[in-house]
Parts: sequence; structure tokens; C-alpha cells
Amino acid sequence: MAQRKEQAPPQSDIARRRMERRLASGRKSDARWREVLEGAGRVFERLGYAQTTLENVATEVGINRATLYYYVGTKEELLVALLHQPIKQLRVELERIVAEQAPAAEKLVRGLRAYVLAMSERPELFIFVRENIDQVVNGPEATDIKENADRWGRLLAQVIAEGAKNGEFRDDVDPAVAVLGIVGMFNWTYRWFDPQGPRTLVEIGETFIDMALSALAPRR
Repeated sequence: MAQRKEQAPPQSDIARRRMERRLASGRKSDARWREVLEGAGRVFERLGYAQTTLENVATEVGINRATLYYYVGTKEELLVALLHQPIKQLRVELERIVAEQAPAAEKLVRGLRAYVLAMSERPELFIFVRENIDQVVNGPEATDIKENADRWGRLLAQVIAEGAKNGEFRDDVDPAVAVLGIVGMFNWTYRWFDPQGPRTLVEIGETFIDMALSALAPRR
């Protein structure tokens, strides 16, 4: 695990207030903070992370940049705030599913359904699959994002390995490679999915789940 750096002390009253607000649990329930996050998600989706500026986010939310600085100092912080909790929740949910006494195929289906439902309800997750998170953010929460995502992938591979061991799945495929192939189907939808199209993301996800189960089925 990477060594975490100590946070530098704030250098001004504005920075101090922003630091206090960032560390205060109340910010998570602050209505304006939610507006800022939702606005940032829309702008990241529309312009791409690299092209987005804090001015773009402020304009989207309908506030000036000075007001935005009260909540956040950099767009990196916005990205981390958007992704940290949803990805952690995905990991926690999959841990719960994996711990249950159920067939591996059922665990795989439920884990993938939870994933596609999260992507449908939290479109900011598309930002994570589109961006190279290692190159655009850093710090303790960014490290947690990467660790939670890696843990989620290892848990899914664990389910596939379990299924291969008990005969539910074929045993001639590396579980880690299977996870990359299966999750790749879901992640690639950011390139072509149309929310106004004939099928919802959840419906498309069910098709992908059927394909994954067929690909993992034991050879006759």
C-alpha cells in the first residue's frame, strides 16, 4: 500500500474554511454540496475530465467561483468526492454477497446486477471506467478508490474460482482474465449506450449476464 502524505495546513482563511468543510461530516448532507457534485458529474460527462475547469462546474451549478471555492479547491477533489462512496459501496455489497451460502452462479449474477444497477443509478461511475484514475488523482481517498475497485475485482474472481472448483463453471479459464472480459462488456457501454435508446442499461446488463454465464458454463 502506498504511503499516505500528511495534509498541508491551509494557507488562507478561504482555504481554512474549505478544509473545515471538507472534514466536517455535515458537508455530505449539505444541499449545495450535492448540487456541486451533481453539476460536476454532468460537466465531466459532457466535456471530459481533462477539459473540465472549476469555472465550468460553477457555471453549471449557477454559482460563482468564489462560492465554489468554499466547497472545493480542485477538480481532482470533485472527482474523488464523486467516486469514493459509490465504489466503496459496490465493494461492501459484493463482500456481503460473497459471504453468503449460495451457489457461485447466483453470487456472480447478484454481484453483476448490483454493478449494473449502480452504473444506472450513479452515472458518475462511467467517469471512473473512462478515466485513468492513477494519472488524474492522488491522495488517501484516491488510494481508497483504487483499492476498493481492485478488491471488488478480486472478489468477483474469487466467485468464479469457487464456481470452477465445484463444477458450476469451466475450470480452464483464469478467473482474473474472466473478470476482465466480463466487466469489460459492462464498462465499454459508456462508448455507445444511449439513455434514450430502446433498452435500459439494466436490460442490457441482463443480456451481458446471460452471456457471461454461457461463456463460463462447463464444457460438455
